[in-house]
Amino acid sequence: MTIKYAATAVERQIKITEEAGRIENLGAPIHNSTSHAAVFTKSEDGRDIMYLSLDGSAGEDARLGTIDLNEERLVHILPMPGAMGGFSMTKAGDESIYVATHNQGNVYRYTPWNRKLEVLGRPTPETTFGYALTSVGEDAVFGGTYPGAVFYQYRPGEGFKLFGSQPFEPGEHYVRSLAHWPEAGVTYVGIGSHPRLKRFNHRTGEVKELLPEAYYNDEFVYDLNIEGGKLFVRLNPSNRLLVYDLSMDDSGKCTEKFEREVPGVNSLGVSPLYAGAVYYTYIGKLYRYELDSGRSVSLDVDTTILPFKLDFVELADQQQFPGKTLVGVGSRLGRTRLFKYNPQNGNLRISDLEIEGVPTNVQSIATASDGRLYIGAFLVGGTSIFDPESDTFTEYKGVGQTENTAELDGRLYFSAYPHAKLFEYDPAKEWTLSRRTDEPNPRLLFDLSAEEQDRPYGLAVGRGKLYIGTICGYGKRGGAIISYDPRTGERCVYRNPLPDLSIVALVYANDKLYAGTNIWCGLGIMPSRKEAELLVFDPERGEARGISLPVPELRAITALIEGQDGQLWGMAEGWLFVFDPRTETYTHMAHLFPEIDYRESIWRDASLKFGRDGRLYGTIQGRYFFAYDPDHRKLDIIAEDGARFLADDRQGRLYFSDGKTRIRRYSPQ
Repeated sequence: MTIKYAATAVERQIKITEEAGRIENLGAPIHNSTSHAAVFTKSEDGRDIMYLSLDGSAGEDARLGTIDLNEERLVHILPMPGAMGGFSMTKAGDESIYVATHNQGNVYRYTPWNRKLEVLGRPTPETTFGYALTSVGEDAVFGGTYPGAVFYQYRPGEGFKLFGSQPFEPGEHYVRSLAHWPEAGVTYVGIGSHPRLKRFNHRTGEVKELLPEAYYNDEFVYDLNIEGGKLFVRLNPSNRLLVYDLSMDDSGKCTEKFEREVPGVNSLGVSPLYAGAVYYTYIGKLYRYELDSGRSVSLDVDTTILPFKLDFVELADQQQFPGKTLVGVGSRLGRTRLFKYNPQNGNLRISDLEIEGVPTNVQSIATASDGRLYIGAFLVGGTSIFDPESDTFTEYKGVGQTENTAELDGRLYFSAYPHAKLFEYDPAKEWTLSRRTDEPNPRLLFDLSAEEQDRPYGLAVGRGKLYIGTICGYGKRGGAIISYDPRTGERCVYRNPLPDLSIVALVYANDKLYAGTNIWCGLGIMPSRKEAELLVFDPERGEARGISLPVPELRAITALIEGQDGQLWGMAEGWLFVFDPRTETYTHMAHLFPEIDYRESIWRDASLKFGRDGRLYGTIQGRYFFAYDPDHRKLDIIAEDGARFLADDRQGRLYFSDGKTRIRRYSPQ
C-alpha cells in the first residue's frame, strides 16, 4: 500500500526540571527468599548440610547460604558481590564449592575450611549467565555459558580454559548442561536454544552428535546425569527424559545406546542411584525409574515443588527416616522449600526454610478500577497490591514473572513468563493459590507452550475479549496475537501475523488491534528482519498488515497508547510518533532521545501515559522519567536516575519503578 506521512521536523528541547513536582521513594513492593541451585554435603564437624545459591536482584547481592539439613535452619550466609543469582553449583574433590552466576557471569569459589569466598571472574568477556557446573579431578570444574555457548574448565592456579570451538555448537548461544564420564575421558554437553547433545572426547578433541533428529523440535538439552551406567537427558520444554545405556570397550571406545523415552519429567534432572533406581518429579509428584526394567513407578507422593536438586542423605533421625532419605529442594510461593522422603517407610516431611527475603526486581505495574496498583516481579514472581489511600503494599505469592496486567468485567488478567501463561483473578475474593483448593484465585487459564510462545508482553481489551501479544520461545522467530473470550473460554491463536516480528505492545482502537513490533525473537536466534513495523490486525477477519515507520532502520516499537483524540502515540527507539488510524498517516515525529539506539537485543523499553495536565509522561531505558508537551514541542526530563514502567492513581499521581526493586511516585505541581 502507499503510505502518506505527515511527519514534522521537531526541534529537540530538553530541560532538567527540579521543581516540576515531587518524587517519593515508596520502597520495595515484593520480597523473595528463593534459590535455584544447591549442593548436599557434610560440614567439617560432620553435620549434614546444604549449600544454597540464594537469589538477589538488581542492586541486591545474591547470597551463599549454609543450611543444617537436620535442623532445617540457616547457619551461615555470605554475599556474592555483583551476582543476582546462580543457576548452577557443584562440589569439587577438595570439598570447595563452586557457583556459576548471573547477570555479570562470574564464577565463585567457596572454601569451607577458611570460609573464604573468591570471585574467579568470567569464562569469557561476553558471559552473562553461568550454567552446568560439574566437578572434575581434585579441585577443577567444567561449566557452560550464555551467550556464546562456551564449554570451559576452571582450575585454581590455571584459570579458565575453553574447549572446542566458540561457540561450542556453531550458531548456538547456550551450553546449558554437562555430564562428565571420567573413566572414558568424555563429557556430554547439552546445547540450546536448538537442542543438541554432544559427546566431547578430551583426549582427541572429537565432537559427536548423539541426539536423534526427532527431538530437534525442542529448545534445550536442559539437564544431564550419569547414574548406574546410564546417561539421563532431559529436554525442555517438552519435559521428555531420554535414557542411554553407556558402555566402553577395552580400547577405551565408548558407546551410547538409546534405550527409551520417559515422558513427564520436570525436576531438574534425576537423583543419584539408590537401590537400583533413580527418582524424579513431575508437577510435584514423585516417581521412581527402575534401571533394570525401565519402568517408571508413581509413588503417589506430592512434594509440592519442582526440585532443582535431589540427593540421598543419611539423616540424624533414624527412627523417622531410617537408612538414606531422598531430600529435594526447590522454590515455592517466594520461599525455599525442602522435602524429605524415606523410601523404606514412606515418611514425608515438607518444610519452608526461614530465610530473610530480599527485594525483587519490579517487572510490571498496572492500575485497576478499584484504584489500587498491581505490581509484578521478575523471574520468581510474586504480586504486590498497593493502596494509594493508605500507602501500603500487600504481598501475595503464586503468580510467576508477570509481564502485564489487564482488566475485563471486574476480573484482572495477569500474563506471565514462561510459556505465556494467563491467570484470571477476582479481586472481590480472597487470594489463594493452595494446590488443595478447588477454586484457586488467581487461577491459571492456559499457557501457550504448544504454540511456541513464551513472553506475553502485550495485553489489550476490546468488545468483551482479551488480546495478548507475544514473543516466541527460545530459538524461534515470530510472535503471535491471541484472542480470548472469558465468557466462553474460546481462544484463537494467530501465529506470526507479521513474519518474524515479535509483538510487545497492543492497543485496541477503531475496532482493530494495533501493535508495536520488534525484530528480536526468542533468545538464541538472530533476527531476520531489519526494521519494526506498526501492525494493524482485524480481529474479525484474522488479517494482519504492517505499516512502515517514517524513520528507517528502527528496530522496535516498545510503547503504544491511545490518546483522547483517538490517535495512537508510541515510542520507537528514541523517537516519539503519533499515528492517526483513520487516515493511516503519521502526524507527529519527535526525536526525543537521540542517544537511544537499539543496536543490541531488546524486547520492551518505553512506557507512556497522558497526565491530567495534558502532557505525555513516559519512562525509557530504565533511566529517564520525562514529560512531553506536544503543543510547545517541549521535553522535560524529570528524573534520570532510574525509571521503568508507568501507572497512575485516581489523584493523577504517577508511579514507576527505579529500574530495579523500588517504586517511585511523582506528584505534579
